[in-house]
Amino acid sequence: MNPFVCIMLIFAIIGLIDKILDNKFGLASAFDKGIITMGDFMLSISGFYCISIAFLRNNTEILNHLGDFLFFDPSILIGSLLAPDLGGYSIVEMISKDPNMIVFAGVLLTSTIGATISFQLPIFLNNLEKDDVPSFMQGIAYGLIVLPIVLILVGLFLQIDSLMINMIPLLVLCILLLFMFFINLKLSVKILTIFANMIRILGYLFFFLVCLTFFFDLGFTQQDLIQEVFSIVFQMTLIVAGSLVLCQLILKYFSLQIEKLATMLHINQYALIGLILSLGTSIAMMPLFSKMDTKGKLINAAFSVSGAYVFGGQLGFIASVSNSFSTTIFIIAKLSAGILAILMVYLFTKRRMEN
Repeated sequence: MNPFVCIMLIFAIIGLIDKILDNKFGLASAFDKGIITMGDFMLSISGFYCISIAFLRNNTEILNHLGDFLFFDPSILIGSLLAPDLGGYSIVEMISKDPNMIVFAGVLLTSTIGATISFQLPIFLNNLEKDDVPSFMQGIAYGLIVLPIVLILVGLFLQIDSLMINMIPLLVLCILLLFMFFINLKLSVKILTIFANMIRILGYLFFFLVCLTFFFDLGFTQQDLIQEVFSIVFQMTLIVAGSLVLCQLILKYFSLQIEKLATMLHINQYALIGLILSLGTSIAMMPLFSKMDTKGKLINAAFSVSGAYVFGGQLGFIASVSNSFSTTIFIIAKLSAGILAILMVYLFTKRRMEN
């Protein structure tokens, strides 16, 4: 088992013990929030996982010929548009025969730009205050700029065949997003919202079809896939619970250190707390976004492209469906890209102040 996963499980156990002790140390509420996510995970993941894999199993010939019509690996496109737990990983795993490409596209792409496009952007753009949207989008732009750099380095390490050719769709997608953000932000919001709503509605429909298989043999999926997804969701929930307990401990016992560190980084406390919460889930930092200073908003948005969920639900999903090597690459690459995005914000803001 990956050591990071073990750490999250230890904190989940600590939260469970505190729940047994009737919230004596104030950690039971964080543990409860993690357990509550089980319903959300089941609703969003189970349908995509069970039905997409069942469909791909029954249509392997289509998948084998898909690459004949493209000049790049088709898994690159899937990984760039879907989050890992929204069908991205399972589809990439089925259409790619190269284990390194599964790590590159199924783990890294889906957990960075795929999750940003299909999950984070629609949610934030629909819930942030209008005055905060420009800062958020500017921060996202910084995150998108540095992401290809890290992905190319990881691709070289994994010895991906025709790496630069396979990077073309990703680079085009990043450039297109940046162009849309700066030319017509409102249109960008509408397009991404429509795409996210389509994914959300499909997830609900697929979940309902999976539920029907408990009563009728409709052939939408197989029983072994349903058992697998229960195992995945259970593991994800425990890891999220552990990460929330860890964040609660940090906020409770290291508040003074957080204040000092925020002063050193020239951001306010809300911005630093947002970064810490993003390690588990970027959604947790959304209520704090309006309270952050301008640089803090840029930093949080930039970090969320790659660094968000590195110790949260995504880690739980990747750890449950992949091996220890993939999980380690997942953590290192996402943190590296997230930190590099933060440095990019500091570099550009410093130059702007000098000018």
